[in-house]
Order: sequence, then C-alpha cells, then structure tokens
Amino acid sequence: MNNQNITVRQLLKNRILWRIYLLWFLRRIVPLIILQVAVFVLALQLFAKNVFVSKVFQNVSVVAGAGYLNVLKYAFAAFLNTRPLTQVITLLILGVVALLLRDFIRALTTYKSMWLRR
Repeated sequence: MNNQNITVRQLLKNRILWRIYLLWFLRRIVPLIILQVAVFVLALQLFAKNVFVSKVFQNVSVVAGAGYLNVLKYAFAAFLNTRPLTQVITLLILGVVALLLRDFIRALTTYKSMWLRR
C-alpha cells in the first residue's frame, strides 16, 4: 500500500471541490429530476384513471401461454385500440422513464469515474 500524507492544502481543496459539486448538483440536476418525477406521477395518475391495469395483466397472462411474440402483438394491438389520450399518456410515461434512466446512468458513470481518478 502506498502511504501518502495528506496535506492541509489538499484537504481544503477536496472539501471545497465537494461543496462545489454538491451546489452544482443541487442547482442544476435536482430541479430536473424533480420535474421529471412530477410529470411521471401526473402521467401515472392520468393513466390509472383511463386504464384498468389488472384486466390488462389478466389478458397478458392468457396470451403469454402462446409465446413472447404473441405478447408483443397483444401489447401493440391493445395500445393501438386505446383512446388517443391514453396513447399520449403511455408515450409520456415511457419518455420520462427513459430520461430518468439516462440521468441515473449518467450519475453512476460520473460517480464511478470520480472514484477511479483517485
């Protein structure tokens, strides 16, 4: 193991950098995540009012016995046969989930690269 002495200057520099990163995260990233979660919750509430989810899962379980391709066909046909509002809400939910996953993966890779540089 490499035994290095940490100087006061390095310690102060690290503390200042961590505070800068924290402020940047709180000002720049947190509002975007809060907005995405709010849109996601609103879309889920609208979706729950328009779709009887347990019946959809019952129908998927019936179709699932015939194979995965039939489940995809059923999901696509069910999506196309819903009202336009439900289709828009479904696409909105999928878009917000994709954005949240992208942000989560970015945060993980940034966090990982920060620790690898040390």
